[in-house]
Amino acid sequence: MIRSAAARAIHARTLAKAALPTYSLSTSKPLMRLASGTRFAVTYTKLLDKVLGINVHEKTQVVLDDSASKRRIPKQPKTHGIPACRVAFHSFQLHRMDFFVKWCCRAAFFMEMPCSGVISLPRKIRRWTVLKSPFVHKSKQEVFERRTYKRVVYIYDTNPEVVQKWLDYIGKNAVAGVGMKYWLNEYEPLDIGARIKRALKTGDTQDVDPLTLKQARHVKSFTVEGRKYGRGRYRGLPMFRQQELEKMAMYVADQLRANPQANIEELTKVALKVNGTPKRPSKHVHHMTSKEERARQARRAEKAKQREAKKPSPE
Repeated sequence: MIRSAAARAIHARTLAKAALPTYSLSTSKPLMRLASGTRFAVTYTKLLDKVLGINVHEKTQVVLDDSASKRRIPKQPKTHGIPACRVAFHSFQLHRMDFFVKWCCRAAFFMEMPCSGVISLPRKIRRWTVLKSPFVHKSKQEVFERRTYKRVVYIYDTNPEVVQKWLDYIGKNAVAGVGMKYWLNEYEPLDIGARIKRALKTGDTQDVDPLTLKQARHVKSFTVEGRKYGRGRYRGLPMFRQQELEKMAMYVADQLRANPQANIEELTKVALKVNGTPKRPSKHVHHMTSKEERARQARRAEKAKQREAKKPSPE
């Protein structure tokens, strides 16, 4: 359609007199109907850019919350990697146990204890097949199963007193339905045997813990009782000779001196394999007590003196 110059001028004046419509930000492309009946689309962003002087179409950069770092359990770095404690958790409800184990790891972090984190163990499934009704000849059966979930946490390079406080804290705030079991690793100097023997003689507890001394006295009394009643309750038990025990002890001490992080239980097993299985005592062996041994030595000395007295003089 071809318009004249006069028609184009009239159309321009009509556009100038037309009132601008009210725009809503919820509409991307509003429609405006002019007085002349012409309908066209206008975007509101260009008008707002001219009025406000900014680019409203530019999207703001939203900083997302780093939820992964919050879910990650913080850990203290290891200094030597020497294990101090092992705690095992078991439960039938996985969500309760996972929540409690992570809470225990965070408690260890704030107590400045190096922790291994949550270690998952294989779950244990136990099933029972029973009759579906009390009727003894019922053909239908149903299966029940129980799933036990397990987790374990290791603590390294920590004083035993701090570990005990941590264990008391998590035991006091334990969650219902979660069982715990722990193993403590205690390290003693290589001359602990000589210290205990000296403390048993003198009664001085300066170099030995009183609890260790009490346990040593209990073991000593138990050993004396075993020697006393060796023919009865402890008859036929395998026994090592003193030389074999000293050899095994020196082997374990040398290995620990070379590698302080070695497991003493594994070293003891190796020492037992090297020295072989101890022989069982024969039936005629009698384990004498210290008093019997001294009396026997006194009788031998008296017989030796009598033999010396019976010998004729060289003159």
